[in-house]
Amino acid sequence: MSLFLIGLIPIVLFLIMLAVFKLSPTISAYTSLGVAVLLSLIVKEWRMPVGGILGSIAEGFAVAWMPIGIVVIAAIFAYELSVKTGEINVIKKMLGNITNDRRAQALLLAWGFGGFIEGVAGYGTAVAIPAAIMVSLGFTPMRAAIICLIANTTPTAFGTVGLPVTTISSMMNLDPKNVSFFITLLLFVIMTMIPVVLTHLANGERKEGSKPFDGGIIPVIIASIIAYSTQLVIAKVAGAELPTIISSLLAMVFMIIAIKIFIKDENSEKDPVGAIEALRAWSPYILMVILIVGTSPVVAGIHEMLAETTVTKIDFSFGHADWFKVPGAQTFKWILAPGVPIIIATVIAGYFQRSNAKDMLEVFKKTVKGKMGSITVIMGIVALSTVMKHSGMIASIATGLVALMGTKFPLISPLLGTIGTFVTGSDLSSNLLFGELQGNVAEGIKHGYTPLKELFVASNTAGATGGKMISPQNIAIAASTVGLIGKEGEMLRTTLKYALVYATILGILVFIGSIVLQK
Repeated sequence: MSLFLIGLIPIVLFLIMLAVFKLSPTISAYTSLGVAVLLSLIVKEWRMPVGGILGSIAEGFAVAWMPIGIVVIAAIFAYELSVKTGEINVIKKMLGNITNDRRAQALLLAWGFGGFIEGVAGYGTAVAIPAAIMVSLGFTPMRAAIICLIANTTPTAFGTVGLPVTTISSMMNLDPKNVSFFITLLLFVIMTMIPVVLTHLANGERKEGSKPFDGGIIPVIIASIIAYSTQLVIAKVAGAELPTIISSLLAMVFMIIAIKIFIKDENSEKDPVGAIEALRAWSPYILMVILIVGTSPVVAGIHEMLAETTVTKIDFSFGHADWFKVPGAQTFKWILAPGVPIIIATVIAGYFQRSNAKDMLEVFKKTVKGKMGSITVIMGIVALSTVMKHSGMIASIATGLVALMGTKFPLISPLLGTIGTFVTGSDLSSNLLFGELQGNVAEGIKHGYTPLKELFVASNTAGATGGKMISPQNIAIAASTVGLIGKEGEMLRTTLKYALVYATILGILVFIGSIVLQK
């Protein structure tokens, strides 16, 4: 038990520095990394040679850049170029033209379009862009912010082209398809509840006495649920990169059809967008889907060819088996990771959007510069996780949790993910902090049983999505976007109750799932 408590020190320190002392993520991450290194030098059970420590840090830094950093830069590059070319305004106009029903607008913008932006880019864009559009359409700033925060939950599991799932699956040598499928199963119930909650909240924007579920909105809700339910199939067939992107696109299409059929629009003022104009605006995202699908296991021939020629496996112990308590090599996918396809799609679309090489290079440089801070933090967090893994620290914490919670651990498993996102602002960072821990707890409960490990890692990811609505980072983005700086506390008090219900439901589902798997 003493090793359990000592092993918690780097993680607890990181959380306290961020949440209590409000220190920067960079300082918090690297201070905690330093403490983990110190423990791996002085604690007998975790002792590694200097070469092992340096190899662990090098591995963490490498993974932070490939695939994480490349994907982040690629995704934000795509968005920033659409801002530069002005095509994002065309997308805004198209979405605003569809209906004047506040409930339908909220579902379409926050739940549908927000989900799509999360799937492609993430990192706050899925809150900022829909919230800005909603305020421009006449929504109360506070309600627009709350709606977007709650909507920016389940889609984040596969946000930034599935990065939270693909990264932790690769680090733990798990099948991302299996992990993704477990995530969709856990989040299915939540996915059916969120559009109902959003509709109820948006009803406050209508005239007094309006009923939340009248006037044809129920078919729109059902349409969104049907569309997002496709994640179950997409995850099982294609893995983590596409569930949010494809299902959110389908949600927008299905909801638009339902809106046109069932909702009477009294707004006659439209600003029409031509077909070529619309195609030009959406071209980066259309090409992204084509290229990502084209290199995924769905197109087996291309995928297998690229897997044979563009994948590198590196063991950062460099043949020194005694360096790491927990061995393992990292796989680097130079083309199959979605970063490169996204950059290619963005550049091709950029020319179609009448941009030139100079402008695109300028935007790319700006994106890299703007994201260096975030990537530096990610480097520290991944290195912290890697040092703790290779030293055996994670394994010791997991052993302690098994002894403390036993078979009841699944009830709190999603809550760990929620806490991780609350503190770091990122599903990815939450998985990097607690993913290995979840896997090791599963190993302690039932040794060598991979499905239980996949379930617990999925549980962390699912729980992490609920933390998005209470993350100070996400709330700050929402507040600054809608012009409510200083009202962050009010937003947190509103979203906190939803987050607690969210984590409780997931805990019950994970508990039931763990029982079923162990039979």
